[in-house]
Amino acid sequence: MTTTRPEVRGFPGAVLVVRFLTELALLAGLAVAGARLGGSVFLDILAAVLWPALAGAIWWLVIAPKAKRRSPEPTRFFLEAGLFAVAALGLIASGLLVAGIVLGVAGIAVAVAVRIWAKDG
Repeated sequence: MTTTRPEVRGFPGAVLVVRFLTELALLAGLAVAGARLGGSVFLDILAAVLWPALAGAIWWLVIAPKAKRRSPEPTRFFLEAGLFAVAALGLIASGLLVAGIVLGVAGIAVAVAVRIWAKDG
């Protein structure tokens, strides 16, 4: 027997689409920061792969709506905000100040918006 989730339309649906885009930006930001901060070609490549993989694993395990061990609120919010903060700081440390600030602010703002308008997203 399969269960289906109700469709999310309107503004809450739009918030969830923006959230998905910020999740992709999070992974891209971690890859860029890792590649720029590695120190050698090997470490650049390793960090560019491992940093987003680690963030993706954390998201998949405890933040994602279908996570088997989904953390309760507010823990889930703080984990999500923490991942965006780490990515932002990584970008800033790698010399991409504006990108880091934009990613951090947008990611955390969207995390707040999800809790307000797209409950349990």
